[in-house]
Amino acid sequence: MKRIYVLSLLAGIAFAACVLMSPGFNELLKRVGKDEFYVYVIDPGKKILPGAYVRQYYEYRLPAVGEGGAQKTLTFTATKQLSLDTYLRLYVSSAGQVTAWEEVQQRELPDRIKNGNIP
Repeated sequence: MKRIYVLSLLAGIAFAACVLMSPGFNELLKRVGKDEFYVYVIDPGKKILPGAYVRQYYEYRLPAVGEGGAQKTLTFTATKQLSLDTYLRLYVSSAGQVTAWEEVQQRELPDRIKNGNIP
């Protein structure tokens, strides 16, 4: 009977390790509990050339609007150049750091922002 408990415990630990180490779980952690802000991409971004250990990326500094109407300028990076005239949802930590972003369609924007309130 004790072997069953040990095997169950080992299987549970292996499952938890797989979940915690998966890339999808890491992406989920970057979004959960974060404030959401929306930006309209009007700038092609600043190309940052790679260093010894860094891949090429683009840096963006854009005015953003939160779901409650709060406005701030946010800086974030992307591994590709973003298309102009695109809406993005930014996930922002309490420290003001953009932890993740995703493209959204205009119909997915909150009503307050849909009405042209993105600067």
